Parts: sequence; C-alpha cells; structure tokens
Amino acid sequence: MMVKLYLWGKLNLLPKIKILYLFLCLIIFSNANSESYVKAGESLIWDSENKNYTANGDVEFSNDKFIAFADKMIAFYIEENDEEIFTIVELFENVVIEFKDEIFKGNYAIYTREDNIIKLTGEVSIKSPTRLLTGNELIADIDNNKRILNSANKESLVEVLLENNAND
Repeated sequence: MMVKLYLWGKLNLLPKIKILYLFLCLIIFSNANSESYVKAGESLIWDSENKNYTANGDVEFSNDKFIAFADKMIAFYIEENDEEIFTIVELFENVVIEFKDEIFKGNYAIYTREDNIIKLTGEVSIKSPTRLLTGNELIADIDNNKRILNSANKESLVEVLLENNAND
C-alpha cells in the first residue's frame, strides 16, 4: 500500500514540476529580452506607420536606467533585430521619474536614448535621501551623473534643502 501511495505522489508531482519549470523559463526569457516597456491604465495606441505608442492614464515607462510615471506619454521607437527600442519618450502631466535613489518630478519630460538625457520642465524637483532641490528646468545627464537645475527667470530661485543629519 505504501509503495502505491509513494508512486502515486511521484506521478502527481512530475507534471507540477514541469509546469513550474516552464513558468520559470517564460519569466527568465521575457526579462532577458525586454529592455523597456510601456504600460497604460486607460489606453495604449500603437502607430506602426510612425513607429510610436501613445499611452493615456496611469502611464508607466521602464528601461534599464529608470522608471517613469505620468498621465500621458508618447514613446517613439526604432526596430533593431526584430525588437522595438525606444529612442525618444515624452511624458506629460504629473511626471515622476525614479532613478537610483533620486526622484525627479515635473510637468513635462523628454528622454532621448541617443545621449541618455532626461529634461524636465515646470515645477521641477529632485529628491534624494539627503536633499530636495526645486526649480523650473532640470537636465539630468544619466551617463555622466550630472544634474543642471535652472530657474524660470532672473526673479525666481533655485532652492536646495539639506537634511541636518546627512552624515549620520
């Protein structure tokens, strides 16, 4: 009787192991081949002629450098080796970009893959663990780890708030 139960348990376990293996292979394969993606809560329109996606409502864009959220996005792409590679991404309204330990916020942003630069405008802020910077325009050079924060005009300010216990 014990031998029958043991064999019955082995036979039932084998299909489960195969399904788990296939599932893991699909996850690994999809992550290995996905450099970036676009998601939308309301609508996602693919324009194959102009090679772009227009996304509306709770939009999310991710690549190997950062993840971005906004109300609307237009993402342009090129095709290389049967893959879509996003070259220019425009984000509109309530833009939030998470890059390493920094959070960039603004009203509008444009990312260009060629030079790996993010440019944000309109009530811009950069938040990191030790500081908060605000201004009107941010140019973030991802490759060279440089940030340029500009004010709107001569009368406006660029502000920096530092945390008291930054070294603790």
